[in-house]
Amino acid sequence: MVVICEECGKIYHLDPGKLMSHIKNPDGIKIKCKVCEHIITIRPPGEETDTGEGSGPIQSVPFSETSPDQETAPASADAPPLKVVSKNPTPEAAPAPAEASRVARKKKTSYKGFGLRTKMFFLFLGIPILLFIGSSAFTQYQMLTLANSITGESTDVVRQMAEEIIVNKARSVASQCSIFLRNNPDLNKDDFYYDFDMREIAVQDVGTEGFTALIEIPAPDQDGETGYRIWCHREESYLGEPLLAKMKEELDLGFQSFDEVFSAMKGGRGIKGYYRDGTEKEKFMAVEPIEQTPYLILSTTFIEDFTGRIQLIEKRATGLTQATQKITMGFIGVVIVFIGLSIMIYGYRLTSNIQMLTDAADRISVGELDVVIDIRSRDEIGSLAEAVTRMQDSLRFSIERLRRKR
Repeated sequence: MVVICEECGKIYHLDPGKLMSHIKNPDGIKIKCKVCEHIITIRPPGEETDTGEGSGPIQSVPFSETSPDQETAPASADAPPLKVVSKNPTPEAAPAPAEASRVARKKKTSYKGFGLRTKMFFLFLGIPILLFIGSSAFTQYQMLTLANSITGESTDVVRQMAEEIIVNKARSVASQCSIFLRNNPDLNKDDFYYDFDMREIAVQDVGTEGFTALIEIPAPDQDGETGYRIWCHREESYLGEPLLAKMKEELDLGFQSFDEVFSAMKGGRGIKGYYRDGTEKEKFMAVEPIEQTPYLILSTTFIEDFTGRIQLIEKRATGLTQATQKITMGFIGVVIVFIGLSIMIYGYRLTSNIQMLTDAADRISVGELDVVIDIRSRDEIGSLAEAVTRMQDSLRFSIERLRRKR
């Protein structure tokens, strides 16, 4: 049984079984608070407990047993002290209001789950940042995929166009040479290079570094490796030299890919394909026979002559995408820091005000009604502080009214 002095807020814990066995007066017994000497009336079960002075003597309730958890309230100056026993024994007696308020302030609030500040960090920082990072990563991935797709498809289109240009160049030169040789039947192959008109027709530029050359087709009884001889070339030193031997010397490790393409020619049919030179750069070659002659035109150049600009655009797009990713990540970092600081500052103020209100409510609950609540917030926390202050004033006025009624 708990009895609270409404004058000073002193709390007494009494054993109702032992207490009621000592109540002789049907109007109850009166005890005196040992702090403020206020008279407290305790009535039998079923009747209300009243405070203030009334008829009947101040009685003591003696108990034969004493223990450290028992608390004594004096009944009067002549009567022996009233021993009260806590219903739920505690190691120490109930503290006085001031002491109880200090104990309440020392107690730390225990949370069953996460604190408010942790929840704010998780809800307002963790989840938005994860969503922002996820959306940014997806956007960057889509941008990179789109850039690679555009540049990749553009490169394929340009490669196809380059192949057609090289093949058409070989066909065009072969057709021009066929017309010139028919009109000049007495022109000897040893004089092809030295005839200005023939050399201008047979040797033409392809792309930025490529060219065409006139090659002799070997007779059926001649060796293929030595039969394909060069009679028109951009370099005079190549004249009369076997094509395959010269390419083997020039291409070194890339000769195998050249030989695989060139050996596909049978019966004078035109061929085309890729091979690599000594620098491992990719080249494209097209071979077209000159009609009604034992010659053919070889047209070749680096494929980069046509795809180089597309590759530069691809590198620029990749670099721009990477730069955008870095800027986005930096922006995300700045946003994280800004939001984190905002939550820390606002969360600290919010939780501090809530803790202050909790401490004030604990102190009021033990009778310390002069607690100063200094919260100047203009939001819901401020409204809550005003409500607690009004409750504090109402309790103070109620106690004053009770004092005046005695």
